[in-house]
Amino acid sequence: MKDRITFDANLKQLIEEQPKIKELLYNCGLKKLEEEDIADVVLDKLTLKGFFRMMDLDDETQGLIWEKIQHLYRETEDQR
Repeated sequence: MKDRITFDANLKQLIEEQPKIKELLYNCGLKKLEEEDIADVVLDKLTLKGFFRMMDLDDETQGLIWEKIQHLYRETEDQR
């Protein structure tokens, strides 16, 4: 059964389900959150949309990240 992901998905849950998402988001602001030692506190409260807003990512960057996340989920589904 396919899980549907949305921009309202919890960021911590996404990273737990797909660890490669952390790599995708690292250079888009996650690195800064980790350097400031607040990643553990905010990740479980942020949605993907909230992360995009917090990091002030433009629409094009958001779209590229979204496509990559969907691709990761499709790959996982294909392997099942």
